[in-house]
Amino acid sequence: METRRLEMYVSLVDAQSFRTAAERLFISQPALSQQIIRLETDLGLQLLDRSTRPFTVTAAGQEFYLRCRAVLEQVHDLEGLLNELHAGELGRVRVAMTRALVYGHLPTVIREFRDASPRVEVPITYSTTVQILEELEGGRQDVALLLTQHRDKGFESRELFREPYLLALPDDHPLAANDEVAIADLRNEQIITIPRHAAPENHDALVVACMRAGFSPRGPVAAGSYLDHVGMVSAGAGVSFVPRSLTALRLPKVVYRPLVEPQLDAVVSLTWHPDRTTPVTSRFIDVLTAAYSRPADPDRPWMPAYQDALWAQGLHSHTDGDEAWRAAPADTPTRPREEHPA
Repeated sequence: METRRLEMYVSLVDAQSFRTAAERLFISQPALSQQIIRLETDLGLQLLDRSTRPFTVTAAGQEFYLRCRAVLEQVHDLEGLLNELHAGELGRVRVAMTRALVYGHLPTVIREFRDASPRVEVPITYSTTVQILEELEGGRQDVALLLTQHRDKGFESRELFREPYLLALPDDHPLAANDEVAIADLRNEQIITIPRHAAPENHDALVVACMRAGFSPRGPVAAGSYLDHVGMVSAGAGVSFVPRSLTALRLPKVVYRPLVEPQLDAVVSLTWHPDRTTPVTSRFIDVLTAAYSRPADPDRPWMPAYQDALWAQGLHSHTDGDEAWRAAPADTPTRPREEHPA
């Protein structure tokens, strides 16, 4: 039985007129009459009593009318559900994020997605890059937000933005008195590095920068996250390159200084498996990509383009640890806006 005939019958009973119902349905009156007769034939029931003018609905016709309305409402709800699913406005997207990114602006952008998509569940887990990629490959995560780009094992990756590395060093280190630190100044330092398999591009960029300055980096290779590295710096185990967003982490005895000659950038990317992409996953990817494609906006001071503009103005020139922190651009949206010049 076609729902179109059910719609015709309900429209007819509501209108109490073949002419009015036909006009509402954009069909001719004879065509509507024929469809109602076919419906009665299929059901083996008389739905209308045509001996009166206007027609009357039989007892069976009235009961059938009530059931038709209920069915059509369910069909309408189902169509709406399918439209939401196809548009990515309903469903679930599991997001895994490397812990270092928790201290930046990405959580705020994800919250914007949640606010605009109240019927989408966005569970977020935090882990190391290696573990996230294992979960992504095993289908236990839908999207990964990483401080690197991975295209191995069939993954697809899209760069969101870049942020500069800063040098984390003990506050009593001689280089802490400098406004900025050149890579060549680290020739004799114990440099805490990440394992290459965790983020090959970032690891190689750091090693190449050191080698171009005339030395090979030496020091402990520490698994885990950049947060662990900052903790090791606090414990006096060496110095470390950390993404700028991590300067929001304030540990005792640690200060941050800009790196120059050259400046090094960390690549922040979205990574997913194209064979497991759903409409809601695709929408999440597109929304985050669009957020980082917008031009710098003073009303969104946590966005990278605006922070880069602040950084370029030389607002990191203080030497005191606390003052340097206050002057350097803050990636966390909780900082009062008046601290950011318009």
